[in-house]
This record gives sequence, C-alpha cells and structure tokens, in this order.
Amino acid sequence: MWEVTKSYQEYGYILSTAVSVQYMVKKPPAGYSQAKVRSIYRRIADGQEEVQLVSAGAVSPGEESISPVNIICIMNESLSELRAAGDFTTNIEYFPFLNSLEENTVKGSLAVPVFGSMTSNTEFEFLTGDSMAMLPSNSIAYQFNVKPGAYSLVSTLKDQGYGAVAMHPYPGDNWNRVECYENMGFDVFLDEEFYEDSPQLRNYVSDRADYDKLIEVIESKESPDDRLFIFNVTMQNHGGYEGTYDNFQQEVWLTGELEGKYPRTDQYLSLMKKSDEALEYLLDYFKNVDQPTMIVMFGDHQPSVEDGFFDHIYGMASSDVPVQDHLMWYETPFIIWTNYDMPSENMGKLGSIYLSSELLDRANLEMTPYNRFLLELKEVLPVVHFLGCYDREDNYYYWAKAESDRCPYKDLVLDYEALVYNHSLDNKKIKEMFVIK
Repeated sequence: MWEVTKSYQEYGYILSTAVSVQYMVKKPPAGYSQAKVRSIYRRIADGQEEVQLVSAGAVSPGEESISPVNIICIMNESLSELRAAGDFTTNIEYFPFLNSLEENTVKGSLAVPVFGSMTSNTEFEFLTGDSMAMLPSNSIAYQFNVKPGAYSLVSTLKDQGYGAVAMHPYPGDNWNRVECYENMGFDVFLDEEFYEDSPQLRNYVSDRADYDKLIEVIESKESPDDRLFIFNVTMQNHGGYEGTYDNFQQEVWLTGELEGKYPRTDQYLSLMKKSDEALEYLLDYFKNVDQPTMIVMFGDHQPSVEDGFFDHIYGMASSDVPVQDHLMWYETPFIIWTNYDMPSENMGKLGSIYLSSELLDRANLEMTPYNRFLLELKEVLPVVHFLGCYDREDNYYYWAKAESDRCPYKDLVLDYEALVYNHSLDNKKIKEMFVIK
C-alpha cells in the first residue's frame, strides 16, 4: 500500500489485484439509498431543522467578519503530545511555544485514525470529512477512494476563489499522492524536488526549512490579495528514532524513574522541541504579514517509540487497557491560529473528520451541506473514530451500539454512514450534498 506500483511489479498483476479487492469492496450501510442521501440534503439545505453551529467566527452586530486570504494547513509528521497516554517528566519542556499560545488561537486534541504510520488516512479524514471507520477494514483510502473530481476541502475552497497548492518534502508517489492530489483538484504539487538542498534534521527536511519553502510560495503570489490554500505535509519527525546524527543535537531527556530507559522516546521528544521552535518561527513571520492568514496545524499520528514507555506511563500493559481508553494512542495536538482577531477556545477532543469544516466555519467561508451536517454531528458526538463514538459527556459507544436503538444518536450516526458511503464509495454521488450553492 505504501508504493502500489512496486508491489505490482514485484508480485504481479493477478496476486496484487486479488489482495487489493478486500480493500475495495464494502456493502452499503443499513438503510442506505440515494433517496435517503437526498432527504438528508433537503433537511439541511432547506433548513427543516436548525443546525446549531458553535462558531467562534461569529461576529457581533456592526462588526466586520474576516475571511483569510491565506489558508495554510500543516499536517505535521508524527507530532504528538505523549502525555495524552500518561504523565512523565523531562529535563526541559518540549512544547513551550505551542502551550503558550492563547491569543487568536483555537486548540485541542485531534482524534486521528492511525497510530505510528498510515499517514495518508489522517490526511484523507481531514480533507474529506469521511471516517476511515466507514471504509473497508485496514484499507488505504488514497489507493482506492479518491477518484477524479473528488469533492473535498480543496474543491470547496477552489469554488470560493482560492488557488490550491500541496507541498511535501518527499517522493510524490508515496501513498499515491500525485494521483490523489490531482483528483482533488490541487493546482500544483510541490514534492521533494522543490526542497532540493533544503537543510535537514537527521535524514529528513527540517520543519524550519519546510516552512521557509512555504513562505517562499506565499511570497511568490502574483498579488498579495490572491487567495491561496496550502496543504503542507512535513517530514522532520518521521520514525525511526535511533542513532546519532551530526546535524541533530539531543536536547530533551526523560527524567525520574524513566531516565535512560527509553532512548527512542528521548530522541522523539527532542524532535518535538525542534517542531515547536519551527512553529514559533512560522507564526512570528505571519504576525508581520498584512494579508489575513489562518494557519491550521495538526499531527498525523503518534510515534512508534518503545512499547514499554507507553505501558509505564499508563500504568498497565497495553493489552490490558480497556477498548474505550485506546483513544489516548490516537490523539495529537491541533491549533487554528490567525494573524487577525479571532476568539480563542480550547475545544478538547475533536475527531479529525471535523477539522476542515471547523476551519471553514471559523474562516467565515461558505460551507457545503455536508460540512454543515458534520458540524451538527460534532455538537453531540465530538469524536467519531474507528474505535467508536464519544459524546459530549465522554460516553463511549462502540460501533454496533452506536448503530442500535441503545444509542440516543442512532439516527445521526446512520445518516453519517449513508453520507460517507455516497461520498467515497458510491459511483452515483448526490453532488449537491458536497458542493456549495
């Protein structure tokens, strides 16, 4: 799944295709029909039920709403706060800047669909709003479910006059990104060739160098007023976390009873400090830019460090942890920051399927009926995940229960399943559900 072309070359067409079929086919959810999707669309589009949006972008009478000229979304490789799984101490803090952000900042903990790898599935959830829980088990959405003309955050922003640039300092063929980005409608994909000679940390382009190239793209706009959407996937913090490097200085260590026991975790936390410093550099730059700019940053997954470290900080073996608590291994930080006035908020836990809709809402931009449905769903189930659903009181519903009469949100859950199936799996899409009027 990492490089499908090479798999076909090595194992042949018949075997590779036979193995792939299991990831391509999924039965429609219970009660699914295109008529049902149209009914959901009419309910939202016609305002048959009022959709309550908790919009931090709302303005008081007489105030002017601002929509950003630049929207920069950064999916930061392996960026996470390991304290989501338990407490520990270090010699110095590794997120001093991130934790200090308060003004014009929305932050929280993003519930992503993967741990340790499978980056593109988090990317898929963010850009489409579709949960991997609704797709065939263990599939890679970027290999089978992003077809030409796909509707996503990209198309929604392009319909509102934004140019769309994807950036990633690594080969573009990985995770089928070249094809998927083209299918989503990105105007340009700047992969590793764009980053030639950029400074590295260990064996990957550093976040600081990545952000310098991002700034270069902003500064190369024909007009400062041109609307631009950048989706940037970093590489600095990619695993593994062993060895020593001439271009990387260890700064952070675990202390107390964990001192010296988990060197991979030590190296990883030192990388987090470098990411924190790079974020400060990026935001300091845009504080002095006149163009209204929104920056969204989130981690794609937690890292594969020592299993013993996770067992120790939680206080029991991973195999003994209750299923409903497994979410702690799928949480990464996220922020929405602007260089103009925006009410701040700590949103707590948020499913990654919601973040792009939240972006549109807080940017005072038009949303599709699907975006509006997602924000409606978010108000009662802030986390929808392959593990199950979590409501505002942190009650947990595994999927069989979420789909049953025992769940008070059953109807919304079944509606969401129908929308995801139509969006990502049905060849006959109800287009008006996924585009702005």
